[in-house]
Amino acid sequence: MSFSHRRVRPQHGVYALGTFCVGLGIGHLVTEGEGLGTGLEAFVICGISLLVVATGYRLPDRPISRSGQWRALRTAVGVAGSFALLALAVWLIWALEGNQTEFTFLLAFATALGSAVGIRSGLYAVEADERLNEARDLTKLLTINQRVLRHNLRNELAVALGNLDNIDRRDHGPETAEDVRTAQTHLESLLETTDRTREIVSIWNTDKRETFRLQALLERRVEAVGETYPDVSIETEFDGDPRVESHPTLPTAIEEALRNAAEHTPTDVAVSVTLRRDQTGAAVVDIADTGAGIPKFNVDAIESPEETPLVHTQGLGLWIIYWTVETSDGLFELLENDPTGTVIRITLETVEEP
Repeated sequence: MSFSHRRVRPQHGVYALGTFCVGLGIGHLVTEGEGLGTGLEAFVICGISLLVVATGYRLPDRPISRSGQWRALRTAVGVAGSFALLALAVWLIWALEGNQTEFTFLLAFATALGSAVGIRSGLYAVEADERLNEARDLTKLLTINQRVLRHNLRNELAVALGNLDNIDRRDHGPETAEDVRTAQTHLESLLETTDRTREIVSIWNTDKRETFRLQALLERRVEAVGETYPDVSIETEFDGDPRVESHPTLPTAIEEALRNAAEHTPTDVAVSVTLRRDQTGAAVVDIADTGAGIPKFNVDAIESPEETPLVHTQGLGLWIIYWTVETSDGLFELLENDPTGTVIRITLETVEEP
């Protein structure tokens, strides 16, 4: 029986942390006996602990990713542990001086306070970090689009206008039709560039999520690409049929990866598509070719776009994959295949069965 880590959400972890701290407050009340002072101490501990529980209740509404919520929870646990160790150190100092009282209160109060401080500060820190990363991603996106449009607008329009100028300066003859076709080809290429850059921007601007069955999705896309490239054999190996929640353009991204593999692979060599789960339960899709591989300038553009002089139209498909996976909180990797070629790896977290 498989168990998906998606069934345990960060919200549950915050609830557990807050409940644990409430338990410490109740334990203090029970172990220290009755009395107004002890009752007030337990009230303070439980009050702080309930703040942690309330933070967990509002956690799904926070504008941060699920992985960011887990980071904030780990921060809270770490801070709570640090505060508890500090309380223990203070108590040891008191004990060495002959005063061994208030141990349970110090420990419970410090743990509850550390949990509250940790979860609140952790959420703010993670949110600020993710907003910063979002701004960096936007800068990267705008940089790529600017380079693509600047490069392709200039080149494609120069060719198209040159051929149209030829038409204007000569009498119409056999060469005219060829110039018209050339101009049309380059203008269509320019149109494709603008459509793809617009699609990339729309991916980044869309917050919607859809649930997909990966095996069924891969089978449909393999069939579609196989019809376009009938000479390319596409081998598949599926280990299970995991469900993932991702950006709605995941089918387009998968097809882009398949088309990239088909275009860069000799007709006598097969493209391979594998689906498996990794050790964490995440779904891993590998689309491998054994051709010449992805041009180096396209790989450099993905890994360090700020240092790449040009990004050509043929690399925009990789950006569609990259931004789809990035906005799905997944991992996109370009790996070298053995002995030659490229592996496009897409890793996505799975979701529990309905």
